[in-house]
Amino acid sequence: MFVAALDLGTTGCRTYIFDLTGAIIASDYQEWQSFYPSPSFVEQDADVWWESIKKTIEIAIKKSGIDKTEIVSLSVTNQRETIVPVDKEGNPLHNALVWQDRRTIDQVEYIKNKIGIDKIYKTTGLTIDPYFSATKILWFKDKKPEIYQKAHKFLLVSDFIIYKLTGKFCTDYSNASRTMLFDIKKLRYSDEIAADLEIDLDKMPETIESGVEIGEILTDDTLFDKKTLVVSGAGDQQAAALGVGVVSPGEIKCTTGTGSFILAYLAEPNFDPGKRVLCSCHAVPGTWVQEASIFTTGAVLRWFRDQVGNAECSIAETKGQDPYDIITTEAEKSPIGANGLLLIPHFVGSGAPHWNPLAKGIIFGLALGHERKDLYRAVLEGVAFEIRKNIEVFKELGIEPKELMLTGGGSRSDFWNQIYADVLGITCVRNIIEESASLGAAILAASGAGIFSDITKAAENLCKVDKKWLPNNDRHILYEKLYNFSYEMYEYIKSKNLYQKFNDIILK
Repeated sequence: MFVAALDLGTTGCRTYIFDLTGAIIASDYQEWQSFYPSPSFVEQDADVWWESIKKTIEIAIKKSGIDKTEIVSLSVTNQRETIVPVDKEGNPLHNALVWQDRRTIDQVEYIKNKIGIDKIYKTTGLTIDPYFSATKILWFKDKKPEIYQKAHKFLLVSDFIIYKLTGKFCTDYSNASRTMLFDIKKLRYSDEIAADLEIDLDKMPETIESGVEIGEILTDDTLFDKKTLVVSGAGDQQAAALGVGVVSPGEIKCTTGTGSFILAYLAEPNFDPGKRVLCSCHAVPGTWVQEASIFTTGAVLRWFRDQVGNAECSIAETKGQDPYDIITTEAEKSPIGANGLLLIPHFVGSGAPHWNPLAKGIIFGLALGHERKDLYRAVLEGVAFEIRKNIEVFKELGIEPKELMLTGGGSRSDFWNQIYADVLGITCVRNIIEESASLGAAILAASGAGIFSDITKAAENLCKVDKKWLPNNDRHILYEKLYNFSYEMYEYIKSKNLYQKFNDIILK
């Protein structure tokens, strides 16, 4: 028997075929485009999600060499918060607004004034930020009322794919808890918040636990056997936490892809008095996660690759290597502190712990003697400093990490992982299966099909350590000073209202 995981991320999608030991039998990837109607607007075409995932399904099944009837179940994991309005037949009425989209600053201010930060946080576990789906739904209501009226449902990415597979409009608790409309203690949409925002909850999909049966496949459009069971999955970060074994107290993971997402296990909801970090439903039913979301980390390295790294890209093409391997090798040639460069990676505003949509990326200390290697190292260190800010908040809230489990594309770099260990002063760990979100989805798929009776034990058995990085005390002492300076610089700029002043200038 085998299970499949459909992983729909920010930049593309993959289909994985897993056996029941957690080994990947086959996979395929398709990249897709985001559209930028203005610099802070980010959209995607939901129909492209479906066409792309169909291709990966077909190729992965053919690569696997197995009979498709041996795939007993599948589950979907996805980029969260991204929202698309659809009609009764599931046809998109507008491009999806991606989680990175920042157009909803006016809606954020409206929600703050109408409901207040305290009520939103205590009910949903979230802060009020353009990141979350409710602000995007409200934008449609305000700016595209004809689309809001026509919309039968507002769907997250996995909801859209599940509808295409089964004809059912449903979402799981972990994804619903990122909409800013879901009461994470009562495990249902908040009638009160929806009423305050005048959002019709009939336009939202039904909510269910992760790891439960949705139904068989109705469409003939994929290569899956139609008897393959579709099981509710989870948001990519909760699935990734499950896929590295974050299933008991003290366990914490950081996934670095487009952004970085730090999740710690919670047996009960836990709220930060400062509202710096969030609380959401876990992929493991009846549990929660403390979460910090950093919007642009790997995306900043990608930006430098595309805008600055022509030489590294050329070398990589010649040698048949990944450009990121060349870039991180160059970064290693620069000393700690990147020869006096410091980068703050707020390229689409800042997420946790600042939640400042007006924040901008900063490169501090540039001089004529600097080289690309220094810029690259400054990116790696700047990301590590952002992660440390949030780990410090977790500690304040009583979460003492045993070690930090690293996942995502960023974890491929041994050098970057060592920087994390040195900056944080804790051991960092990488599992054998890098694709932790997909492994988490596979665990849910198997559980929903009755193959695993205990999701937690399944995760503990399937998650195996590849390598560990221990902190170096001398480097940690130096990084402590650089980290403190970085934090002080951000706070100074914010305290002087410089982000707002700059924003006012450039928008006039």
